Amino acid sequence: MKNFLKNYLQKLSKAGLGLDFVSAAYSYGKFTIYCLVGPEENIIHLTFASNGHEMAQKRLIGLDNNVVFRALKQEDFRYNTVFKDYFTGDLSKLPLKIDSPFIGAGTSFQQRVWRHISAIPYGSCITYRELAESAGSHKGARAAGTACGANPLALIIPCHRVVAQNGLGGFAGGLDIKKSLLTLENAENNCIE
Repeated sequence: MKNFLKNYLQKLSKAGLGLDFVSAAYSYGKFTIYCLVGPEENIIHLTFASNGHEMAQKRLIGLDNNVVFRALKQEDFRYNTVFKDYFTGDLSKLPLKIDSPFIGAGTSFQQRVWRHISAIPYGSCITYRELAESAGSHKGARAAGTACGANPLALIIPCHRVVAQNGLGGFAGGLDIKKSLLTLENAENNCIE
């Protein structure tokens, strides 16, 4: 896992892109996303939890102390309109690529889980058990939940659409955010008993 991220940083340096990342918190009403944008202008990490954001930054700096994070105003954020439209209910599918070195740094099971989460339609939910089965582990509901918690691209890989058999389950950004996202997507009645 560590080698994948280190190779990514080396590839950027060799390509002459440098190691300049954007690290920012952007607010959209009651939602705040913490985002890392890579030198290639792609979102490489997105979370609703500030501690997860800090850990991602520390991992990158720990691999190469030349990594620099700069701030970017929300109005200058390339994807600001996309997220604004999503959080106001005007957009049901985020037109963003899944392009993050943190994905490649995941285990093969995590990567399968994240692929299956990406296929869950807007306004729908599946259970951790159903997710585990679709990823090839018939008794891996807990492991699927752990993979959801390790998701490096919250919202882009919509892990909030995965719920427990008898309730919400967990969410790295907090259960209030998970419930609010499901409500925004009109999935609440289908997903929450």
